[in-house]
Amino acid sequence: MELLFIYFNFIYDLIKDFYIIVILIYFLVLVIFYSGSLPGSPILSIASGFFFGFYIGYLINIFSILIGSFIFVFLAKYFFKKLFSNLYKKYSNKINLLLKNSTYEYLILLRIILGTPLFIQNLCLSFTNISKTKFFISSFIGFSPLMLLFSYIG
Repeated sequence: MELLFIYFNFIYDLIKDFYIIVILIYFLVLVIFYSGSLPGSPILSIASGFFFGFYIGYLINIFSILIGSFIFVFLAKYFFKKLFSNLYKKYSNKINLLLKNSTYEYLILLRIILGTPLFIQNLCLSFTNISKTKFFISSFIGFSPLMLLFSYIG
């Protein structure tokens, strides 16, 4: 237990001495983590609230998950189009017909529903033909309550 407090003190000293650099490194680590859609992201999101405070932690969390998810969706869409073009067209057309009338509502609901892994959410979004603006707006609205909660818990 004493070793844990030694690590926390070390991290706090780093944050105190190199505040901007530590924020940038943590932000980049989170972007890489979210672009892989790896499990365990709530722990890192709570940690950002713990180490950097509620407001800065929220900003780090929301922008890193937006950028990381966009990278994942962009890469998945590219690889699906190149490797499985027939299957991609078939499922993409079906999903886009469902989302045609109320894109924002469905995308916000997809992001706001708890329990659905980020990997599955991003994989589903890679089959859609939504604009970057719709992606960022719906993801920002959908992820905001959860990131606010994680920052507050931390």
